[in-house]
Amino acid sequence: MDNKHDAAEIAAEVSERGYCFIPSVISAQKADEARLKLERLLADEATEEIRAAKTQRVGGIAYKDPIFAELLAHPLIVAIWQTYLHDDAVICSTWSANTAYAGYANYGWHPDYPYWWINQPWPLDKVCGQTIWLLDDFTEENGGTGYMPGSHLKGHPPPKEWNDAWPAGAQILTGVRGSALVFHGALWHTARPNRSDKARSALLGMYTRPFFLTQEDMLAQLAKVENPSEMLRQLMSGLRHQPGIIGG
Repeated sequence: MDNKHDAAEIAAEVSERGYCFIPSVISAQKADEARLKLERLLADEATEEIRAAKTQRVGGIAYKDPIFAELLAHPLIVAIWQTYLHDDAVICSTWSANTAYAGYANYGWHPDYPYWWINQPWPLDKVCGQTIWLLDDFTEENGGTGYMPGSHLKGHPPPKEWNDAWPAGAQILTGVRGSALVFHGALWHTARPNRSDKARSALLGMYTRPFFLTQEDMLAQLAKVENPSEMLRQLMSGLRHQPGIIGG
């Protein structure tokens, strides 16, 4: 457990405001190590379409390098979501890396999965929580994530006219690499334009209770992880009930 931060206080802040920024969860050096590992994956998986779009998502990172498996199961992050969701058996719904290259300029306000598929008004019960790990320093110039405080209580998606707008009251995530933003899955948020001359990368991890359908097939990815810890097995669905066939 991270003794610098209190998981219960952070979970309470997420409940109230919809988010909590946690500075320096890991060292800048650790973030740089993860960023270097990611850069190799970005280079290996880049396509002409990705270069044109100026954004790149890397999936399956839990089995592509041990450092990403380590961060997925980071004790503080797991404790926050166990506390927030009132369930020690939390699992990870999706775990990937996202990079916005210089010149990226698309918006698109949205909540996260599974709210895309839940009837409105959305339930106030706690369903899931998202974690953004900063692998670069996030600034207004390089496109730190935008978010709307309190929007997790609205019960519906953001207005469509927001897709190309910056509404009053919205905030921009800024902070040093190694920090993390944890937030309610229904919080309205968006990517921001990268007006710098360098790429900006983050890791994205959604945590939920074990009886919800995950966004990704985490169990299939778990089969590719070498020597997973017991916590990693839990987070990647290795310990939850798997459907079977009853009778003949």
